[in-house]
Amino acid sequence: MRRKALQLLVIGCLVALAGCSGALSGGDGAQTLGDVTYPAGVSDDGTNVTALADAHESQLQNESLSLAVDSTVNSPAGNQTVSLDAAVSADRDRIRANGSAMGQQVSVYVTADQRFTRISTGDAEPRYQVAERTPDSMQLIPESYTGRTYIAQFAGSGNFTPSGVRTVDGTTLIVLEADGSNATESQQVNITDYNATMLVDQQGVVHSVSVDISATRQGQQAQTRFSMNVSDVGETTVTEPSWLNEARNSSAA
Repeated sequence: MRRKALQLLVIGCLVALAGCSGALSGGDGAQTLGDVTYPAGVSDDGTNVTALADAHESQLQNESLSLAVDSTVNSPAGNQTVSLDAAVSADRDRIRANGSAMGQQVSVYVTADQRFTRISTGDAEPRYQVAERTPDSMQLIPESYTGRTYIAQFAGSGNFTPSGVRTVDGTTLIVLEADGSNATESQQVNITDYNATMLVDQQGVVHSVSVDISATRQGQQAQTRFSMNVSDVGETTVTEPSWLNEARNSSAA
């Protein structure tokens, strides 16, 4: 399933999505790989991304966090950009997310039992939706709200190995790099280049993922760039959006 998802992304089928900006930057510390303990799924011989994603989810299970996701597909058919930023409370009772794709802006605020949505396109007046909160209504931030799904989907086919250690904002991070993919090629898609980097702490939290993919489909080249950043773990506050009263008072409510 991960391989199929990667292929679909490469050919531009990503139209919607279910951190810390600059997390890839950081000073070169004195620590080396010999000074750190690898988290679950990581070894000198490679990385089991599924096991690492499981550890990531487990470590963030009862923590508040901020999540940022960006994806861009460039192809002869046009360019497509999808972005998402979210704030998630520790108990998952409050979530605030902003997403954009194909010229549409979607903002969501979720309480324990309700979901408020604001949708705007261009200069048109925004539309509001108020509904009961259900698992199916949380497509912007799927599953556990930690970003686990994105790790499995976009990095799951990479051949990651440890390459170094960085210290970012006082946190020791292991650098995992992949310059190849084990994604199965099909008659429709030929992956010509795959480069990816993950920054992971010793407990298994994936602080950032960046993936660059080049592929050809029917003789046409496409490039995809994906990034995910997790930040403010245990320190994120979810505030009500300024448009919440408008949503409550809208005719759609």
